[in-house]
Amino acid sequence: MEKQQIYDIIIDNLPVGFSIVDKDGIIIDFNNTAEKITGYTKKGVIGKSHLKMLHGTDDKDACPLFKHALQKHEQLIATEATIMKKNGDFIAVSVTTSPLFDSNGNFIGGIELFRDMTELKRLERERKNILSMFVHDMKNPVIAAEGFISRLLSGKAGPLSETQKNYLELVKEELDGLQGLITDFLEFSRFEATECKPVLGPFNMEASMRKHIEIAKVEAEKKNIAINFETCEAEAVTNADAMLISRVITNLLDNAIKYTNPGGAVTVRLDERSEDILVQVTDTGIGIPEEHLPYIFDAFYRGKRDLKGSGLGLSIAKTIVEAHGGRIWVESIPGKGSTFSFTLPKK
Repeated sequence: MEKQQIYDIIIDNLPVGFSIVDKDGIIIDFNNTAEKITGYTKKGVIGKSHLKMLHGTDDKDACPLFKHALQKHEQLIATEATIMKKNGDFIAVSVTTSPLFDSNGNFIGGIELFRDMTELKRLERERKNILSMFVHDMKNPVIAAEGFISRLLSGKAGPLSETQKNYLELVKEELDGLQGLITDFLEFSRFEATECKPVLGPFNMEASMRKHIEIAKVEAEKKNIAINFETCEAEAVTNADAMLISRVITNLLDNAIKYTNPGGAVTVRLDERSEDILVQVTDTGIGIPEEHLPYIFDAFYRGKRDLKGSGLGLSIAKTIVEAHGGRIWVESIPGKGSTFSFTLPKK
């Protein structure tokens, strides 16, 4: 079997659309899957402009193949874009592009692989809508139930026996936990519906840390957990969304206290470095097994140590930190504790 035959068999049986263009953006190859996705035939597109046929425009920035492979001679992997089908409909696709060079290193064109994302996008929209509806529909009954239980506990509906009070306190405690889960779901659904865009303003990290540590001490004292704060002399001021960063700090402190055994310690470190501000929250808790570490920031992921949480807190924290241009990570030794760290750029 000749090389050309092998090439044709492989290209025509790829499960993704495949197209090659010359250095001017003229299509010189188009496989069977590309025909199915776009509605065009190979014969109908060969020798024609990729921009005109698949994007319906002369704007080279609208096409990842032109913008990256042909103009910058760089590779781009699995980016989202839109293409125009033969019937004029625009569809979402996942695109991978790469420049092509001959054996002498001369630039000769580009290659594009693309996959239809229409069905995945539809399922994603439905999932987000269901999640949002589910959470909103749950919140009102929970608030109403908590209100009535509070009235009963206050004695407004008549005297209660000690046993009745204890039962109602347990119900109220469980409802408080459920409301926390609902709040996490609401926040997560908002972040998924629209890109997390922080409202930046001057933010004093040291002052914020001290405030949140004082609040956290109330819960820590119940377990005889000491909270230590180690900081540099600088104020560590940056531009950040105070409400969102407070959400991150609260989550890390709450988790540290939650998973530290009575009599343990939580240490918070703040360091202003040349390019960024580093925050670290270290506990002497149960730690995280190594096999769970790669997934700890995934939405809805719950390791063995977390059986009641929503699995959204750390995912939300990661979204917030990365939206600020920072980074968040974890180091842990099972049985000895964990350190959650995040950075925020100073500029």
